[in-house]
Amino acid sequence: MRLSRQELADRCAEIDWDDARGAHRTSRTLLRRLAGDRELLSELVLGIPGDPWRKKRSEFHPLMNKLCLLEDPEAGYQLRLHDFRVSDLDIVPHDHKYSFSVYILSGGYTHVWNRRTNGIYEGDFTTRDIAPGVVSLEGPGACYTLQYSLIHQTVVQPGTVSLFLRGPKRMDRWHAADDLMDHLKGYEAPKKDGSSHQGSTPLSEEAYASVRDSLIQRGIITNRRPIDVVA
Repeated sequence: MRLSRQELADRCAEIDWDDARGAHRTSRTLLRRLAGDRELLSELVLGIPGDPWRKKRSEFHPLMNKLCLLEDPEAGYQLRLHDFRVSDLDIVPHDHKYSFSVYILSGGYTHVWNRRTNGIYEGDFTTRDIAPGVVSLEGPGACYTLQYSLIHQTVVQPGTVSLFLRGPKRMDRWHAADDLMDHLKGYEAPKKDGSSHQGSTPLSEEAYASVRDSLIQRGIITNRRPIDVVA
């Protein structure tokens, strides 16, 4: 049975991100179904220019282009498509301010899951406070869920595209290893004093069109226009 856009939105809103195993099971099912439904995925991608909110929430980052497929600020979730631009800019260990699940559509990456060794399980850290825990190779069809305080790093293959579903924000800011900040290329980790930092910017119409055309060319989405675009 085909997944409708409304059903997808409702199911995303129901995920309990504090239940890591349950969140992973539900996210994996939803993202796998969306990945297998090119009609719905195409509708979500192609409808962005006609939806002011999702257009505004789509972003450019030195690591990737982020297309906002669905979002509910009240429920606290956002579903995005990530189109990675480069392969070597995400190697600095970092955490996230929310828990999230990823499903890889194409490409892949080497993924290092780190564990904290200093007895403090969230907040600022250096490379002396962590140790590699698990190293995995993530390819098309792989899905994983990361809790917000866990630290990881990736080496991404060129042309990697993934679905990214995140839950509500659990920390005010994300953190990267303090002693490796100078290895962040083209962007910065949020500052401790809350001052502005270099990060994501709104995605231009030209950048959106480039991502869209690339997704069509690679067969990830089709060129069929959606019928329920928001005017």
